[in-house]
Amino acid sequence: MNKKNLFVILVMLGLSLLSIFSISVNAFNNQQTEQIIIDQFGWRSPTEKVAIFANPVKGQNSQVSYLPGGKFEIRREDNNKTVYTGSVVPWKDEKIDSSSGDQIWWGNFSDLKKKGTYYIYDSVNKVRSYSFAIRDDIYNPVIKAAMRAFYYQRCGTEISAKYGGKWTHAACHLGTHQDLAAQSYTKKAPSKDVHGGWHDAGDMNKYVSFTSKPLWNLINAYEINPGIFADNYNIPESGNGVPDILDEIKWELDWILRMQMADGSVANRVASSKGGCFTGTPHTDKERRYYTEPTTWATSSLIIGSANASRVLRRFEKIYPGYTKQLISASEKAWKYLERTPNKLPENGHDYGSKGKLSCAAQGDEEGKDKMLRLWAAAELYRATYKAEYKLYFDRHYTPLKDGWFDPMGDKKHPWAQQLAYITYAQTPGADSAKVTEIKNALKTTTSWFNNLEVNQKDPYRAIIWDYFWGSNQVKANWGMTFLFAKLLAVDESRNQFYEQNAEEYLHYIHGRNPLSWVYLSNMGAKGANAGAEKSVMEIFHNWFHDGSVYDGINSKYGPVPGLLAGGANKYYKVKQVAPPFGEPPQKAYKDWNSSWNFWGGFSEDSWSITEPAIYYQAAYVNLLAYFCQSQ
Repeated sequence: MNKKNLFVILVMLGLSLLSIFSISVNAFNNQQTEQIIIDQFGWRSPTEKVAIFANPVKGQNSQVSYLPGGKFEIRREDNNKTVYTGSVVPWKDEKIDSSSGDQIWWGNFSDLKKKGTYYIYDSVNKVRSYSFAIRDDIYNPVIKAAMRAFYYQRCGTEISAKYGGKWTHAACHLGTHQDLAAQSYTKKAPSKDVHGGWHDAGDMNKYVSFTSKPLWNLINAYEINPGIFADNYNIPESGNGVPDILDEIKWELDWILRMQMADGSVANRVASSKGGCFTGTPHTDKERRYYTEPTTWATSSLIIGSANASRVLRRFEKIYPGYTKQLISASEKAWKYLERTPNKLPENGHDYGSKGKLSCAAQGDEEGKDKMLRLWAAAELYRATYKAEYKLYFDRHYTPLKDGWFDPMGDKKHPWAQQLAYITYAQTPGADSAKVTEIKNALKTTTSWFNNLEVNQKDPYRAIIWDYFWGSNQVKANWGMTFLFAKLLAVDESRNQFYEQNAEEYLHYIHGRNPLSWVYLSNMGAKGANAGAEKSVMEIFHNWFHDGSVYDGINSKYGPVPGLLAGGANKYYKVKQVAPPFGEPPQKAYKDWNSSWNFWGGFSEDSWSITEPAIYYQAAYVNLLAYFCQSQ
């Protein structure tokens, strides 16, 4: 090779390296911003796709100033090529939204449907969004993580490396004076085997009446889209011929059945003798455990879960022989007890551990909902058995919803439990047609208020709820399901696309399209589920994944279990010394932390009212998510 040819080759190689270096430098110069706000998992191909551009004027991120350019680009993640260009449209003439403290612009790119991984680019400010994907099965890995979160909440069993991966512990609460032979708290009954079930939330206690909504939501999720639930979620029952969601439901039901007494009544809860919640890996909790005496509201809750589950589990009789019969028998036995006990018991609405030192929550009848739970129990028994006595009870105690509206936030007179009872009744063949029409009209009235213009004007983040309090993410999921109920009950088939679109907007909020760009599911990024979420919450209030543990935070060894839904923004957070979340605009009243007692300041930080997960939050989210997953 002569010197001239060698020189040409070296020059060409140098230019190539310079080109590569230039691309890399440009990529690094395109700084990532959290003010171009997206669903960090992405969008399904056929759905409406709207990104949010936010200038945070008030709240914890108000030090950032961002005014978007008039156009935005969608670029491919792998080669940075622009595949779509759209216009940025102001919300309410750039007025400041009071719930978020932000000025908002929208960028609609619904026409982009090609499968791929992308990011949004603002060429004026030279900033980009987090990455996101477009594909029809975008939510499938997300729902798998969200369902596996229930496995990690199991009580009374080992979470082994085979099934739990990096998150393991030995069998918990099976020691002396614990769940295999728990004592009656009032010592009016013999010891009882109450092992199994799920830990309720961030604490390690178990509450029967807190199971009615999660079981109903999971069963409904399975019924509306059974093809998405596989038998391969890597739990001990995987491969047994039953979808793993039903195996998980059965794990909880087995515990509830153990809580039933000989007369049909149901013990209210299982809790430890420690005044505060135990902190540490579950199997290291050696505290004495008790069960509290039966309540009528716990008895109704057994019926709601068991009668409902009997309908979907009967098709798996060969794998679980006799189980459906057991569920119906227990439910009817509980109903006979309720017939003999027509008034709330205990009369004061508190269980027998409320005045003692049982931790953590003193589980009462949820502000006078005993009657509503009975109504719901009757609806589930009627749907499971078609017996006239249960329909008669429901029809006699039915009252129209307040102002003919559904309200997923509920209130004392019309709690969400009542509204779910009505959904059950409306789906049952033989139900009173006039009542079914009233229920459908209430759904129609509620969802008709949500035309596109109204949603645009009320909430620039496109997922409106009336208020942000403890557990607001559950309320988001409930609102989304209200739209889906309207479709599933064929309230107005001409608006089915509208119902689906609005329901999915609530998922986008939970998945990162919110004022702080938080994906409200734990550890969904590279350290955990590796599902694509770059800003997933990494500190949740949970006794296992407690402050300072190897599961605590983004810099910890493992981070928390993936897929747990945090409670969400709570504008009523009261600890002034912890700001944020104190004093924030409602949608920004959130912080990624899990501290409880502040030793330096001598006060409780109450992070549980913001970041704690719970089985009822989790199931409400799964119920909404399931509809939009793709059958396998």
